[in-house]
Amino acid sequence: MVFTLAMITFQDFKERQVWAFLFPLFGILGGILFYNNTFSSFYLISIAINLGIVICIILANFLISKFLLKKNFFKEALGLGDLLFFVGFALSFPTITFVNFFVFSLLFTLVLFWILKKVGKLKEQSIPLAGCMALFLGVVYLIHWTGLYKEIYIL
Repeated sequence: MVFTLAMITFQDFKERQVWAFLFPLFGILGGILFYNNTFSSFYLISIAINLGIVICIILANFLISKFLLKKNFFKEALGLGDLLFFVGFALSFPTITFVNFFVFSLLFTLVLFWILKKVGKLKEQSIPLAGCMALFLGVVYLIHWTGLYKEIYIL
C-alpha cells in the first residue's frame, strides 16, 4: 500500500502523469484493509456513502469550473487521476474517517503546495493533488501500522 502511494506521489510530482493501474490498485488494497478490519455490512454502507460524497464533490467542482470560472473541467480544474484517486480513497475508510482524512489531506496539499511554491521547488501552476493526498495517506498508514494511531477503522 505504501509503495503504491509512494509511486503515485513520485509520478504526480515528477511527470504530472500517473500509471493508470496504480489507482485501482490503491482502491483494491485500501478496500481490502478496510474490509478486513470491519463488518461487511458496515463496509458496504460506508463505501456507498463515501462514493456519494465523492460524486457531490466532483459535481460541485464541475459546476464551479464550468459556470463560475469558465474553465474546461478535465483540462484546467481537476485531472482524471485526481478523480480516480478520490474513488480509491472512498473505498479505503469508514465515512467519518474518510471525511476527516479527505479534508485534512486537502489542507495538507494546500500548505505543501504553498511551501513548495515559496521555496521555488514547483514551477508549474497546477497542483499535484493526487500526489499530495497520496503522500498524506502514506504517512497516515505508516503511523497506523506503527501503533501510534489505532482508531483508523473504528466506528
